[in-house]
Amino acid sequence: MKSLRLATIIGMTALATACATPWDVAEVNEITAAPAPTVGSAFTKALFAEYKAYAIHEAKDEFEWDDAAIFARKGLRAATGEMVAPEEFANWDVPAARVKELTDARARLVGYFGNGARERVPAAAAKAQVMFDCWVEEEHEGDTTSDCRAAFLKVEPELMVKPAPVAAAPKIVKTFIVYFDFNKATLTKQAMKTLKEVAVASGEVKPTSIYVAGHTDTVGNNAYNDKLSAKRAKAVGDALAKMKVVTKLDQKSFGEAKLAVPTKDNMKEGKNRRVEISFEK
Repeated sequence: MKSLRLATIIGMTALATACATPWDVAEVNEITAAPAPTVGSAFTKALFAEYKAYAIHEAKDEFEWDDAAIFARKGLRAATGEMVAPEEFANWDVPAARVKELTDARARLVGYFGNGARERVPAAAAKAQVMFDCWVEEEHEGDTTSDCRAAFLKVEPELMVKPAPVAAAPKIVKTFIVYFDFNKATLTKQAMKTLKEVAVASGEVKPTSIYVAGHTDTVGNNAYNDKLSAKRAKAVGDALAKMKVVTKLDQKSFGEAKLAVPTKDNMKEGKNRRVEISFEK
């Protein structure tokens, strides 16, 4: 009997304090007694817990049972697994001067949700939503220095997509050039001398990769020159392999597409008949 009388007194006090209806009190009492949900996502479960805590605070600490019931209802819906949305301004009389900041904040919040924040950081996303709802309610009450606004802004960075770290692009730290006789892909004595220098430098510099690019002059058609430049790149790669250069070789061929010395078509130019060897690190 004492418990019944106490519940009746609490209920009557609630009704008198904030114009709450018996249904408001019942809904706050329902979420107060509700266990943690076993259905729904990590976000909806966290949302239930946040709304429950805030509804109890509004009722028992602020004695605002009518507002508490609003958040209790949202929490009970979240307990069923429903993806309850943040508050809309149409439901609250917010001063015109405060609408823009709240509108911008809601747009950011919905944007974070659209970018997967509810899945990435469900607890922080739920906290942000309930603090936003609380912020709207406090602005409705004329509180422009809302604690909930501060709490929302504090948790907001956790919802942002953090850019993946960008690996530093490899740098070319040393370059060698091997030249070829006209229409040939065989290595000359001078070419072999250069490749021996490449092998020694590779052991000293220890590049992460070696870029080998074959080229030709403009004599001949494009298809022929593409094949010739590939043969030149292969000749250099094979020679370096025999010299025990173990660094990864990245072999490419460009035919006459990248001339060292610009010339007209069908012109011999020794400096274009080459393989460029670049150390990347």
